[in-house]
This record gives sequence, C-alpha cells and structure tokens, in this order.
Amino acid sequence: MMPRTSAKQTARSPRANRNGSQPVPRRSGSASARVYEALREQILAGDLPAGTHLSQQALAVAMKTSNGPVISALRRLAYEGLVIHKPGQGCRVCDWSQEKCEDLLTVRRALETEAARLAARRAGPEDLERLRGIVARMAEMVRQGRRDGADAIDVEFHVAVARLTRSPGLIEALGRCHLQELVRRRLAANARFGDFENLAVNHQRLVDAIASGDPDAAGRAMHLHLTPRSSSAPVTDS
Repeated sequence: MMPRTSAKQTARSPRANRNGSQPVPRRSGSASARVYEALREQILAGDLPAGTHLSQQALAVAMKTSNGPVISALRRLAYEGLVIHKPGQGCRVCDWSQEKCEDLLTVRRALETEAARLAARRAGPEDLERLRGIVARMAEMVRQGRRDGADAIDVEFHVAVARLTRSPGLIEALGRCHLQELVRRRLAANARFGDFENLAVNHQRLVDAIASGDPDAAGRAMHLHLTPRSSSAPVTDS
C-alpha cells in the first residue's frame, strides 16, 4: 500500500499577501506553472526526498488550487525525469538507484559527445571566451574548497556547451539530463564525485578541444570526460 504523504513531505503552499489575505486565484495555466515551480524547487533542494509519494489531492489543498494544475505540473516533472508515474500507484519523486544513474550517464554521454562535436563547428570567439570565464569561476570554487558551488558551475558549463549546438532538440534533451544531474548530486550529498582538485583543469581541456575546431577531437574529449574512471567509481562528469 502506498504511504501517505506526510505534512513534512507535502509541498508548501504559497505565502499569504502582506495584508494577510490569500493570493488571488490564477488561471489554470498560471496555477500549473506555480505548482510546477514549487515542486521543482523542493525536489532540487531535497525537501521532497526520493520516493516521496505525491498525492494530487494533498498537493491541490496545499497549493490552494484544483487537481487540474497539479496533474499538469506532475506530468511536466515526469517528462523531465524528476517524478515517476506508475498506473494505479500515482506519482513519486524519482529514486536514483545506481542502475538509473548509469543509464542516465549513458544517455547523457551520447548527447554531450554530439554537443561537443557541434560546438567545435559553431563556437565563435565570444562563445569560447564565455566558456573560459565559466572555467575560471570553477577554478575559484576549487581553490575555496566549495564543492556545492563548483557542482553548480559544472552543470552551468555543460548547459553552455549545449547551447552552442544551436539545436533546439538537443538543447532540450540535454536540459533534462542536466536537471536530473543536479537532483542526483543533491540526493547523494555525501558522495564524492570525480577529481575535485582537477575539476577546472579537466573542463579547460574540453574548452581547448572545442576551440580547436576539430569535431572529432571535441567529441573524444567529452566522451572521455563523462566516462567513469572505473566500474566501481561513482558516476561522475568531472
């Protein structure tokens, strides 16, 4: 039997206005976006742990809306891979098993390898300068020992590479991968991902490969970058 969503696990409702009145009801589309943003933020922050059952009725009450916007928001989160839906069982926050993480990395590696190839063909001087600036900020995070900050910049770097492809479909697909990567790292807060001390150095190698203008070299560099060092090592992209 599915566990009920506890008070702590139920999404927070929006705050009342400063005068103490409740927010004015919005149109369905706006309400759906509001529910989606609230749930997404709580999943990313770890406030809704992996495996949490998301009751449509409980969420609708907490968010002061109807079931329709909640259903739309849950569908969008399921599309992004943050929520999983099973017929007859409802929705749960995705549970990041080792098998799922490995499958995610397989998909991401294939997409990012092609993204690096396209970026090498299409990146201009300003694009490369932007990537170097991201790596410089990453290096500063490493110097300060700020793993959380470095992780966020790591994802920012890969999002920037994806945008250089100028491919809407590839950018969208990688956007889902990057969002899932953020959640995975938050849920595995105690795990150590990759070679932190050389994080910026390894990403600078990617910039150099893209800057070479050689698609094959850029693709090889990205593929190697996203390949775990050993079968027993945690899934990593650094």
